[in-house]
Amino acid sequence: MSITRKTNMPYVKLGNSGLKVSKIILGTMQYGDTRSAPWYLGEEEGIKHIKAA
Repeated sequence: MSITRKTNMPYVKLGNSGLKVSKIILGTMQYGDTRSAPWYLGEEEGIKHIKAA
């Protein structure tokens, strides 16, 4: 048995790429090696954020 859910997620075209993406996204630029930039979050803290999203 499969379940189909209707969502009201708004999508937009991503530039000229032809891709459709949801308007709600989680950017990941700030996650990674904390030695790269002082505002980066380490892996453990980043995982917490992604799970919460």
